[in-house]
Amino acid sequence: MSTLAKNIRRVSSADGAVVLDVRRGTMFRLNPLGSLILELLDRGDSIQQIAEQVSAQFGVAFDAVQRDVKEFMAALEIHGVLDPHSSKAGSPTRYTP
Repeated sequence: MSTLAKNIRRVSSADGAVVLDVRRGTMFRLNPLGSLILELLDRGDSIQQIAEQVSAQFGVAFDAVQRDVKEFMAALEIHGVLDPHSSKAGSPTRYTP
């Protein structure tokens, strides 16, 4: 399971979220789906659980959602949003679709 890095702050709204890396001074926006994924991740859900919930909520095939969630997780890691030491299965970028 991955967790957010300690230097990350976020604010969510109906429009998505704003994520701030207080250490680097960088900020970016997430759409509502990205915000939901980040919220589920912060809650402690695994990639599998996140993909299942998003698949059910939006009526999209699980395999497609799982692949997209893994890609999103890799992007979060690249941007320093995820704690690189928190994943039990290794880095999200090591997952294969």
